[in-house]
Amino acid sequence: MTVNLSAFAGAGAQFFDNNGDPLSGGLVYSYDAGTTTPRATYTSSTGGTANSNPIVLNSAGRTPAEIWLTEGYAYKFIVRTSAGVLIGTYDNIPAIIDPAVTGINWSNITNTPTTLAGYGITDAYTKAQTDATFAPIASPTFTGQAKVPDNCTPNVNHVIGYRDCPQNSQTASYELKLCDAGKHIYMNGTSITLTIPANSAAAFPIGTIIGVVNGNATSLSVAITTDTLTLANSTSTGTRTLAQNAMAVLLKVGSTNWIINGPGVS
Repeated sequence: MTVNLSAFAGAGAQFFDNNGDPLSGGLVYSYDAGTTTPRATYTSSTGGTANSNPIVLNSAGRTPAEIWLTEGYAYKFIVRTSAGVLIGTYDNIPAIIDPAVTGINWSNITNTPTTLAGYGITDAYTKAQTDATFAPIASPTFTGQAKVPDNCTPNVNHVIGYRDCPQNSQTASYELKLCDAGKHIYMNGTSITLTIPANSAAAFPIGTIIGVVNGNATSLSVAITTDTLTLANSTSTGTRTLAQNAMAVLLKVGSTNWIINGPGVS
């Protein structure tokens, strides 16, 4: 027989009368929950020795032994004074962690009954059903175009893989952002500047390529803050000028070094 420690006065409990004095000689009766049918309790986890029913409390108002309950049963306890005066009634008391009484049905958790051999859960998927329902598809074929956001403002989704060279159009001076990597910046405003930020402010990975197009009638300044911008095939560094309708490519070749190249760059 399996027993579990009672949730009511299981170990070391002390009872008191209504005046707050220890309930010396008090009586603790145990019954099946909701009835007057006596139900035995036990003195230890072995379940080998039953407590008296009623249990007679000692002079300090404590039970002479622990109270262990039969697994699968809820109990009712009635506490009285040694003269039989009622102190209290406590009904539907389970043992501590009694799975047969306090367990929660799987269906109450998932709303979908399931079976697992050896665990007493019913109505499960069979292995064949699980394989057919949840197994990954071998070599799946995707339809449409899978896209990812560029995390700019506004946030735009681009096709994964061969995403061409998306455009970021600006009509005022603009400083490059990390999300501009792989794009072309279409600058179309009068006397404006495109600025490459310092690596400490925007750490573009080495190898980043960004296109620049000047769509305005006036020249465009391509500036850099504290890092170095070098004109390709020269030793010239610093701010460059991009002519009307000219196109340039910016390539990051070091943590603080960029190369600019293209027709119309000076």
